[in-house]
Amino acid sequence: MALQLLKDGKTFADVNSEKPKICFLHGWGRSSDDFSKISKKFESIAIDLPGFGKSEEPENSMNPKEYAEYLTNLIPDTVEVLVGHSFGGKIAVHMSFIKKYKKIVLIGAPLIRKNPQTSLNFRLNLYKFLNSLNLISDKTIEKYKNKYGSEDYKNVAGIMRDTLVKTVNDDLSQLLEKVNTKVELIWGERDTVIPLSIGEEANTKLKESKLTIIKNEGHNMLKSKSGQIIRVLKEL
Repeated sequence: MALQLLKDGKTFADVNSEKPKICFLHGWGRSSDDFSKISKKFESIAIDLPGFGKSEEPENSMNPKEYAEYLTNLIPDTVEVLVGHSFGGKIAVHMSFIKKYKKIVLIGAPLIRKNPQTSLNFRLNLYKFLNSLNLISDKTIEKYKNKYGSEDYKNVAGIMRDTLVKTVNDDLSQLLEKVNTKVELIWGERDTVIPLSIGEEANTKLKESKLTIIKNEGHNMLKSKSGQIIRVLKEL
């Protein structure tokens, strides 16, 4: 897949048309290559999001809304459909509030924040409080995060670690009811990263949406079930 540098001089994308109709946005820690089997079937642009793939890290940490603002100014005006997997799905929702698109397609996207680690978060908040009183050090807090944080958190540092924290804290549950774009939800039946229940709940909140469940599949199914996803996109 030949990537080209976009007009910002920092971001790379696989662009197969002068007037792409679909923009593909990948998940956290991934790249545009996730869509390689899908994007070639359409006039499209598949982006290496800032900080991932070949694209440079942003100058400052960004939340999904700030990614949306940045990408809206970067992608061609010919784009009519946004397809976002996981983290890319969050960005797509925010982009739909900036510009009107024909449809957005969200694949296993963390649209609604669930918090199963209440006890861990309570302890972290306690540590932060004690740190504000200068009773424990910044190093102690960082050791705790490195020990109990997610694999994604452990695998990044600096700007991208701050970006991850902002992304995890970005709960779209209140925004979903305000989305005025048609939404196609695609979920793996056995997704353990973003459970199917999230997709089902989002489907009840969105004004105009449809949920397609892919049997016996998990979270990273873009290549293993590319044929089914292509069929859904061709029916848009």
